[in-house]
Amino acid sequence: MKKFKLSKRLQKLPPYLFAEIDRQKKELKEKGIDFIDLSIGDPDILAPQSVVRGLYNCAKIKENQKYSLDQGKESLRRAIKNWFYERFNVNLDEDKEILPLIGSKEGLVHFPLAFVNNNEYIIIPNPSYPGYRGAAIFSGAKIYELPLFKKNHFLPELDKIPLSIRNKAKIIYINYPNNPTTVVAPFDFLENLVKFCTKYGIILVYDNAYSEIYFEEKPHSVLEVDGAREIAIEFHSFSKTFCMTGFRIGWAAGNQNLIKGLLKVKTNIDSGIFGAIQDAATLALEKEKKYVENLRKVFKERRDVFIEGLHNKGFNDAIAQATFYVWVKLPPKIRSSIEFVKKLMQEKRIIATAGIGFGKYGEGFVRFALTVEVEVLKKALLIL
Repeated sequence: MKKFKLSKRLQKLPPYLFAEIDRQKKELKEKGIDFIDLSIGDPDILAPQSVVRGLYNCAKIKENQKYSLDQGKESLRRAIKNWFYERFNVNLDEDKEILPLIGSKEGLVHFPLAFVNNNEYIIIPNPSYPGYRGAAIFSGAKIYELPLFKKNHFLPELDKIPLSIRNKAKIIYINYPNNPTTVVAPFDFLENLVKFCTKYGIILVYDNAYSEIYFEEKPHSVLEVDGAREIAIEFHSFSKTFCMTGFRIGWAAGNQNLIKGLLKVKTNIDSGIFGAIQDAATLALEKEKKYVENLRKVFKERRDVFIEGLHNKGFNDAIAQATFYVWVKLPPKIRSSIEFVKKLMQEKRIIATAGIGFGKYGEGFVRFALTVEVEVLKKALLIL
């Protein structure tokens, strides 16, 4: 069989972190080996049952079985507008400043195709969600990596970005509450971020997928900041807020020209979101506020149990401000996060994510996902 060479852009992509973890899990399953999976952020909790029923009922509607509008249903955009105003006190224009997506990842990765030319710079945090790197590579951009250090509370030092990069950068990706480090960004940081992007003409892509998974400090939208709507687009996800990972739906909000550019990309790539899923998402936003409150309680209990257990095991530097992850600094004697997670899998049958998988500045850390019940977390702690 003839072998075809991958494109240069695909050759630049590192192996996708979570695809590799899936491969390892598949090998264990094929061997009949039981394991505890604390790796990928796919909650074990069912989506709201009213949403599931709504999806079933709406799927039978003839209109929903046809192509959807690329811009998304007006009813969904209006529900997003109302939710956003209630949550962040930001009044969006549902026709110009909101765009439903086939999951926030889809929008985050497609977005640079609308505004970035070959060899222009995209700034990405490190460590970070791997999709940002993929987005930059697919668009033909050069990448500048912005380190996130514990000493700075995992907030980037914008003033350390060289002037030559600031003047050439087209986009900066920022994500708080942060995956993988879990930290929440204070409002004054967001204000400085908006001023920075405004000064240098950089598009701010703000990934706010975990805005509703918090425990003490309530996260902000960057669109709350004066001037943000001139330079920013913010992404949200039903996957995290309502445990609707398999539904594949999210949205972008913000500057109308940025929304318009992303929409133009999408009209040439997909044919809209299944109408019944849009109706189910609308129902979630309008009716399931209590569900989200209960979800936070569940993850807070899991976080508290796991953090205490880690401390008892000698892992004293564990961070879990928000999201459903715990970001743990490895003891000094452990030099490699990859070797640590390999050992965990081989000897303890616990699957976690090596910090270096999120970028070189993630080395020395490991990420655990709190996506199993408390009793399973306790079992993992016993054998850790």
